[in-house]
Amino acid sequence: MEIKINGFTFRLEFTFLILLSFAVLYGYDGAARLILFSLLHEAGHIAALILFGAKPYYMNLSFYGFSMKYKKNLSALKEFFVLLSGPAVNLALYAAMKDDANLALFLLNIFPASPLDGGRILRLFFPKAGLIVTFLSLIALLFLSLYLLFEYKIYSLLLITAYLIFFNFDDIRGLYEKNY
Repeated sequence: MEIKINGFTFRLEFTFLILLSFAVLYGYDGAARLILFSLLHEAGHIAALILFGAKPYYMNLSFYGFSMKYKKNLSALKEFFVLLSGPAVNLALYAAMKDDANLALFLLNIFPASPLDGGRILRLFFPKAGLIVTFLSLIALLFLSLYLLFEYKIYSLLLITAYLIFFNFDDIRGLYEKNY
């Protein structure tokens, strides 16, 4: 489903509704809070964009979370602050509310892998090193997620890891082919 208002497109994918249904089905009472805190995270990005005179034009809600697109006419420093503003909102909310969902969103979003904010910040300033750090970080995350799966039956981090590996697969393959 897509809604367009004054040049802004809001897209809600069917996969997001599936995720929401599973959360309700399995009794995850934190789903509403997680969605609210994710929206506040995106509001932080939007506020920084507006502060710098930029305009977002697209927001998507899917199985993999929220994503936003905007015109890239910002300097690297302004782009850095826009990228950092979302996780900063979650960190501030965690400090104020002590809600672990905000801490989880902060830690996830500063993780150094694209398309997460931390990965985009890393590649903004260190494009070649960022790819290597992403690769090493994803290996570490894979081992952590497998540990959590086998030890505590926590599946969510493995799903996130699989998505991040899939998202970065072409870049990682290119890095391997270039060096071998």
